[in-house]
Amino acid sequence: MLDCEEYQLLEETLQAQLLWLDGVFLMKRSTQKLDVHLYALYNFYVEVFFDQEVRDPLYFKPFDQLGYLDRYLDDINIDPAFDYTI
Repeated sequence: MLDCEEYQLLEETLQAQLLWLDGVFLMKRSTQKLDVHLYALYNFYVEVFFDQEVRDPLYFKPFDQLGYLDRYLDDINIDPAFDYTI
C-alpha cells in the first residue's frame, strides 16, 4: 500500500490504474469549467479534474490533509441520517 507522497511520485498512467482499481468514489463537485471527482485511496484522497467538455482526466491531485475536504462539506446531505428511529 502506498502513501500519498509515494503515489505522487508515480507516472500519471500508473496513478490512474491504481485509482480505478482500488479507489472508492466519494462525490463530485463542479466549478465553472471543471468537474472534480473525489476518491478515497488507501489512507489518502485523490481529486480527479475533468474539463466539462472532455471525458479524459486533466490531472490528479492526491492529498492527505483533511482541510482540503472542506470544499465538499456543504454538498453532503445528512438529513437521511435523522430519519431512522431506534
